Amino acid sequence: MTTIPEDLARDSRVYTWKQFLEHGKDVSNDELEEQIAKQRPGNCCVLIYTSGTTGNPKGVMLSHDNIIFSGSTMGLDVLDNKPPEMVMEPHDMRMVSYLPLSHIAGLQFDLTSHLLFGSTLFFARPDALQGTLVESLQWAKPTMFLAVPRVWEKFEDKLKEIAASKPAILQSISGWAKGHGLTKVMNQSKGESAPFMFSVADFLILKRIKQAIGLDQCMAFFYGAAPLKQTSVNYFASLDIPLNNLYGLSETTGTTTISYPNDFSLEHAGQQMQGAHIKIADQDEKGVGEITIFGRHVMMGYLKNEKATQECIDQNGYFKSGDQGRIDQGKFLKITGRIKELIITAGGENVAPVPIEDTFKANCPACSNIMLVGENQRFMAALITFKVDIDMKTGLPSNLLTADAVKFFKAEAGVEVKTSDEACSNQKIVELV
Repeated sequence: MTTIPEDLARDSRVYTWKQFLEHGKDVSNDELEEQIAKQRPGNCCVLIYTSGTTGNPKGVMLSHDNIIFSGSTMGLDVLDNKPPEMVMEPHDMRMVSYLPLSHIAGLQFDLTSHLLFGSTLFFARPDALQGTLVESLQWAKPTMFLAVPRVWEKFEDKLKEIAASKPAILQSISGWAKGHGLTKVMNQSKGESAPFMFSVADFLILKRIKQAIGLDQCMAFFYGAAPLKQTSVNYFASLDIPLNNLYGLSETTGTTTISYPNDFSLEHAGQQMQGAHIKIADQDEKGVGEITIFGRHVMMGYLKNEKATQECIDQNGYFKSGDQGRIDQGKFLKITGRIKELIITAGGENVAPVPIEDTFKANCPACSNIMLVGENQRFMAALITFKVDIDMKTGLPSNLLTADAVKFFKAEAGVEVKTSDEACSNQKIVELV
């Protein structure tokens, strides 16, 4: 095994395996067996606190059965449906942990899966999201990787910036390779073979790009916790990185849907995993309604909050997610927005902000975030932020626009600006936005 880097070896938070085992030397086997015997599947195992975006944070009580059922079912779903070329066994799998372990994604993906399947877990540095995550990926060479949308967007921005600096002939070759990469992923989603020239495109361009971010040995790519722009999903598909959405909530032990290696849709949030049941309640004429979920992965309830528990779990045991969606092709879940995200103006108009926000971001690649506002107002407005570089020392956004944003404003508004302040004060850019 590779030794611990010298700077980390001096960190009091880092233990060797031998040091870790020393912490349990005073616990006898009898005491350990006694504690294990006290555990019951229906007992509360862990508390996961919600973000509090819809009120005060609530303590989600997850049982031992919730945790084991969700982790084992998701893992076995993938392994039972893996393509023939994926010959790796569970104990050979490698993953990198960088998400907070108090978050359900970190708990299930980084910890539970390894306890269940015996795979290898690498912990990233504490400053992973400030720029060192790629170093950890290049060192660990994960075979599975889960990232929140912002991480994938950072990868995309950096890769596009590097590509834009290359000579025209290399950009042309790269574009040709990405076309074959996208075709390969679309074929793969239907269980079909790769196009004839894909292996050449992969050797010349695509594999090198994946090596640059440490994902050249990765066989399963996921995102979750929030929506990711379809343009970003398509971009990574062109690199032969099919991003599959894992849909779930803390209340459903992290996941409810899964995407299979040869049966997925880049435009959907996967299909229900084994043992999970999704029902679309109160459907409209387009089949859109509230996504409700039933199964052994649904929480015990909210800690000391019986009222909130009863409000979100109906009499049949279905958890009411608050998300709107529909089922396409009889199996793929499409999320269309949040039920409570409707904005009601002073004139009584009901405005769904998500489609407007998504359309704006698709047409303005210089925009990093947009939030529509206008509740009880006479007009709609939006808060918009532009894409800026991150200060690698502090991890905070700088005032410098990304190369992608600078290029967009120059092409569309005919002006060259380098900072977000300059962009906000430039009349041509204001009119363009």
